[in-house]
Amino acid sequence: MQNLTLEVSLKPFYNLDDAATLATCAEAFRQWDHLARHASAISILFWASDGSEILDYTGDLDAEMEWARYVGNSNAHLDSIPTDPEKKSLHSRAWLYRPDARPITYRRLSTIARAWREAAAAAPATKGKPFRVGLAFDPGGEFAPSDFKYKRHREICLSDTMGKASFVCCYGILNSDTRRYAAFPEGIPQDTSIGTFLGRQFRLLAADIGLDYLWLSNGFGFGMETWLTIGPLFDGTIFTAAVDPQKARDTRDRILAFWHDLRNELPQHIGIETRGTNLGTATDLASDATPLRELYEGKFNFAPPPNSPWAAINGDFGIELAGYMSRIAELPPERTGFPFRYYIHDPWWLNSPWLDRYEGQPHDIYLPLATARVAADGRIQTADTLNLLSIDDSHGRMPETVPNQSTPHLLRAWAERPDAPGPFVWLYPFDEIHDAMFGSQPAPGRLFHIDWFVREAINDGLPLNTVISTRAFAALAERRALDVLAGRVLVTPAPLDPASEQRLLDRADAGGSLLVYGPLDAAPVLRSRLGLAPAAPLSGRLDIQSALPVLDCFLTDPERTNHYEHRSIASAGALTETTAPNAETPPVVAVRGGESRALSAHFQTPAGGLVWWLRAPLPLTITKGSHLPVPDRREDAFPFSELVRQAITRFGWHIGCSAVSPAQRRPILGIHRHANAWFFSGYTPDTTVELVLRTPFGVPLLVGCETLLTEGGGAYRLPRAWRHECRVFIDGQTTGVAGCIERHPAQVGVTRRLRVSGLRDATLRFFPPPDAGPVTAFVNLQWPFISGDTAPLKTIHTPHGTMLETSATVSGDIFLSW
Repeated sequence: MQNLTLEVSLKPFYNLDDAATLATCAEAFRQWDHLARHASAISILFWASDGSEILDYTGDLDAEMEWARYVGNSNAHLDSIPTDPEKKSLHSRAWLYRPDARPITYRRLSTIARAWREAAAAAPATKGKPFRVGLAFDPGGEFAPSDFKYKRHREICLSDTMGKASFVCCYGILNSDTRRYAAFPEGIPQDTSIGTFLGRQFRLLAADIGLDYLWLSNGFGFGMETWLTIGPLFDGTIFTAAVDPQKARDTRDRILAFWHDLRNELPQHIGIETRGTNLGTATDLASDATPLRELYEGKFNFAPPPNSPWAAINGDFGIELAGYMSRIAELPPERTGFPFRYYIHDPWWLNSPWLDRYEGQPHDIYLPLATARVAADGRIQTADTLNLLSIDDSHGRMPETVPNQSTPHLLRAWAERPDAPGPFVWLYPFDEIHDAMFGSQPAPGRLFHIDWFVREAINDGLPLNTVISTRAFAALAERRALDVLAGRVLVTPAPLDPASEQRLLDRADAGGSLLVYGPLDAAPVLRSRLGLAPAAPLSGRLDIQSALPVLDCFLTDPERTNHYEHRSIASAGALTETTAPNAETPPVVAVRGGESRALSAHFQTPAGGLVWWLRAPLPLTITKGSHLPVPDRREDAFPFSELVRQAITRFGWHIGCSAVSPAQRRPILGIHRHANAWFFSGYTPDTTVELVLRTPFGVPLLVGCETLLTEGGGAYRLPRAWRHECRVFIDGQTTGVAGCIERHPAQVGVTRRLRVSGLRDATLRFFPPPDAGPVTAFVNLQWPFISGDTAPLKTIHTPHGTMLETSATVSGDIFLSW
């Protein structure tokens, strides 16, 4: 771990003398000692106010500053909430977190910063390590009242994220102001950029207080509407750039100008870290013209954004993981890893996610930390810094139960980070989406679809947590080093240009597996090889005819809805692919009257490659009042996301579920590799839903579980949050209950032993650790468990690592010892 950041408000320090302040800092380090000892550097990030303490600073350390001494919305911009006429909701107003909370001085903030440094220099886990103190700037008004943002300079509040003119936009321009500021003692000149003003103010405040870096919160620096799906270039019905390409380029240039202005005021020794947006890179381009590529490559020296908090807010792992992967597909040139941020307390909104939103469950640890990127040299890169928001709750308390309970999961997930690509790898067109947005014919609708398809697929159970950019993929192909992706299924949007199309065809012709999604208008050769031809656009209400086998089963409402409303705005345009003359009928088609359009097609290559294409309509509704697109009810629309799981059965992966009703949410699944093991992680939003798994190696036997074997695979009933190591797969058995549990070594020379039970004429496959040495498969071993009959194992070198397989089928209990 390169760095551990403890994020904290000022609430734990109110009304304390210097000794008590130092003791509070020391107690925080004691609570997080087990994490801190694994970090090479330690940081403290202050949530002192809402950033207005930076904007208002006059240079007088004894001046009072407003601070985040509230719970609820300190600057409510909604006229009223109909369901809250008495304004009791935290969204309607704010309350002091304690009755005696009063403004503090900048000198007091400096004293608290100094206390953290003293405590870090003395604590056993942090002593002698590099130490930094940062301060957050938030564009909104949630955390503290702000006269600067909402009275004196409302002109920079261009965003309506939480009501009209409620968020500062990074390319806002300030009107003149005659008040004294530290960096502008004569007042603010007319047309000063917020980048210049914020940067210069922070540079002086950092010198006076003792700060090392600036944190840009809640999407600041990345566009205007960084929480919402809509933005200055997308109102939910029209993508402006499609009809006015210059507006996209102008908006991009305004964002870049902010970063130039900010960095011109901040010397390189002052760090910049970012929260980023709540969405994906392609979506941000389509709605806000956010030029992440140019920001990464612009020498602005900032840390890339971490994962968003959607899983904590509403359990939407699809957008959290899709957005995360889209941002780490490429990294700033000097970075070799990326941040992971975990939400344990909220110091403003009366919730502590570890205790309430997460129910004390670690799903939002295990799933994001299973994420990895493949770099241009083939190395696997994972999270290398950890942020904890925040170590204090809305009352300023630091309950010890939270570090005690969450730390073991954080340490385990960190130790088990991926060291090889997962079975499915998102080929993300990082360069192509920027070129497509800022070229002469922008394609924002295509960009929007790229991210939201993957959101929907992950939310339906696709275990996608590895990403590689098309730039890195091309570099590996040029060096003939694509072996790192051998055996993996590339999940890729349909090509946006001829070069991308050729790369995909080359991959397929070399024997690779591809799951391609989206319209094929820019890929005529691929379209032809799929047996398809262009056709007139078709939208509106359509019926679905599918020949694919059903994966999921339900106790009630077993009949699938066989129609949907095709909305072009969310689905990358109308349907324009149909069956070519003399070609086979596609397995899934949309029909209306005498017209039909293909929704799925596939072909194989002589080298063994398989390409499966999905047109992937998205039955989503986009409104101004919703942060995210809202899927149509499962009862009212054909289950397109299930088509993804149906398609991957052709690659040997069966992921099904059994539930009472189609309306129930599906389990979220992650599969990653570490030390030649397969790690299955998950979130089960409805614990009555059963998960049925089968892989190309057979049914996975998760360590610590039993599974009911069926024709489809192994059925598991799993808790809300879970992670299980898997090294054993069985094939050829379709009935009974099989299990895999940890057993004690019980023998000198043995370091580990797994007991596999319930086998009936099954082929057993085992992925040993790289340092395992000889492995023995004892058959029905008896006490004292040191000798007995054995099953011969043969070594098979697979694209996924070394695998041992029984030479003949086995029955009963197998003890795998090494």
